[in-house]
Amino acid sequence: MDRYTKGFVVAALVYFFLAALLGIWMGGTDAAGWVRFGHVHFNLLGFMTMMIYGVGYFILPRFNGRPLHWPSLVPIHFYIANIGLIGMVATAPERPSTGFILFSALSVVSAGMFAVNLGATMLIEPSSAEETSSSSSVASATEGKPIGASSSAPAGASEDKSEDKTEGAVPSATTPQAAQKVDPDMRVGEILTRWPQTVDVFVGHGFASLASPEHREQVKQIPITLRMACQRHNVDLDYMMSELNEAISPSFAAKATSAATEGGLAGKAKAKSPKGKLAKGETIGADHILGEILGAYPETEKVFRKYYGDGCFSCPGQATESVKQSAMMHNVSEKQLLTELNHAAGF
Repeated sequence: MDRYTKGFVVAALVYFFLAALLGIWMGGTDAAGWVRFGHVHFNLLGFMTMMIYGVGYFILPRFNGRPLHWPSLVPIHFYIANIGLIGMVATAPERPSTGFILFSALSVVSAGMFAVNLGATMLIEPSSAEETSSSSSVASATEGKPIGASSSAPAGASEDKSEDKTEGAVPSATTPQAAQKVDPDMRVGEILTRWPQTVDVFVGHGFASLASPEHREQVKQIPITLRMACQRHNVDLDYMMSELNEAISPSFAAKATSAATEGGLAGKAKAKSPKGKLAKGETIGADHILGEILGAYPETEKVFRKYYGDGCFSCPGQATESVKQSAMMHNVSEKQLLTELNHAAGF
């Protein structure tokens, strides 16, 4: 969690404690009316609402596989929400008053900021790198120049071009295609759809379930980005991207090698081998991914259905969560789950 997302959760716990204190005061004495007001609003606008803000900012963008649409608004939202609530409780004895109305308005504005920001995150498609490259392609075409050409070309450019043609250089018409490459914020499903040849790269890095055509179709519907998938599988993102881009076009092989030499990528690749995938005949462990288990042992489906229900097979977590993570999230005994999974797999 970032600073302000965590701040919402911490604030929620503080307000919960304050509400509990006011509740004890109300129960033990004939407290004033503002005490009841503070108790109710510290619970509703403090504990419950602040917790929703913090958890919502953290989970919903990740679940949708998109960054928050306006992250710069989160700090502003944090201060407005807290100032509004504290001001409302402080001016409650004077209500209705100008101060109370202003602080109440701040609380309403803070709720609106949250709804608009998350609504935009879920409903508005983020602009992709493809749109940027395509717009630059159009701009270059209207100027009558190839993509990436400089207005201040060297004097001998025409001679160089003629020499390139005689030496069998790639024509400029192929330049837009060669410029396409994988972006870390692309969805895994989009990569698989545009470049089916990348399946072997994913499988080689531990995404064993993607070897199944049926599972690939499911993943294409899941809004999980390459960056998120690599984090969950403990795969080096830079190394993964270099291999994906190499699989897309041979021209990227030279670029990946050059980048490895300059930035030490080759050393990282050697030091960090791809995570092993679950193979048929191998026992199921706590760190194996649910989708990999289903791909290697389809008969384990009944065990997952027993503990997680039918929703497990359409859940985005299937492609990224391990047995350990899913057991913790569903409050299921990890040991019992592994025992039943291995029994179903024939061990």
